[in-house]
Amino acid sequence: MAHKIHIQNREQHKAALRVLDHTKGTWLGVGPSSAPVIVVTDEQFNALVEAGVVSAHGEEGRTSGKKATVKKTRS
Repeated sequence: MAHKIHIQNREQHKAALRVLDHTKGTWLGVGPSSAPVIVVTDEQFNALVEAGVVSAHGEEGRTSGKKATVKKTRS
């Protein structure tokens, strides 16, 4: 299974590349340099979690699905 990792800043990007250099397998970098995304395997993802580069729960703060619309009160 593949994992998408959204890179938040330059330091996280450097740390991820250092860890991925020492793991086997191929990873894929996608997106512009201003908002990079790295696609990795399970083994590579686990190495990134152990190194503290990403959290084990994936992207925190992001929710999937449609936002509820706010109901307007009639005055």
